[in-house]
Amino acid sequence: METTLTDFQRNFSAARAAADRGETIKVKSGEAVYVFVRQTGQPARPFSDLEHLFGVVKRPQRAASPHEAIRKRLKARRPD
Repeated sequence: METTLTDFQRNFSAARAAADRGETIKVKSGEAVYVFVRQTGQPARPFSDLEHLFGVVKRPQRAASPHEAIRKRLKARRPD
């Protein structure tokens, strides 16, 4: 089933009923196409499509402990 975004929003209950029957609903909005489908249960590997990103970003090590960072911020705010 194909529909526009406006029709999908107006007739959401009909689209949901169609998805419950096993149909795939394609929602067109400008250049983008969104897919609305019912999925039962949890996937065995929910992040499998993101595995190529694992380990790509790493947060930098902190120079000081949280205790020292708080002490430094408090010292900077204290009027002398």
